[in-house]
Amino acid sequence: MLKSSALVLFLMLPFALSAQQNVEISVSANVGGAIEMFTIQTLDFEDIERNNSIISVDPIESARAGKMIARGAPNSEFRVDYLREREMSNTAGTSTLIFNYNIAGNSVNEQETAELLDQEMRDLQFNEDGEFFIWVGGNTDISEAEPGRYEGEFTLEIEYI
Repeated sequence: MLKSSALVLFLMLPFALSAQQNVEISVSANVGGAIEMFTIQTLDFEDIERNNSIISVDPIESARAGKMIARGAPNSEFRVDYLREREMSNTAGTSTLIFNYNIAGNSVNEQETAELLDQEMRDLQFNEDGEFFIWVGGNTDISEAEPGRYEGEFTLEIEYI
């Protein structure tokens, strides 16, 4: 008999684009079932270096990556699913940006040994304390972005198997 529970995480990503290219990010979670999600650190784009017009945060190597802890039943298996590409809309106009998410995960609290979690469904496991660590990064091209504040939504689903 399979037990299942799902967690949906909503990330609101307001981007304030101006000559300084400031970005502000906040995170919230809606939890269903027996899996909990805790945000430890939000994605940080403040004063970030750009490669031409690309803003990027590596979920494995960057200290700017968002960090979350999923908590569930110790040693239980689960799957993670998410949409990698999400559209963000300018709150003051009609322009949009595409943000490409990358997430990495690890059963120990070591970002540098985390592995990228692609969109293929595969089995992961909570550690003996019932924890799994997730780092969120991604990138966007702002070359054609109009100045303004951009918001979007990111959904991460965790399900027991």
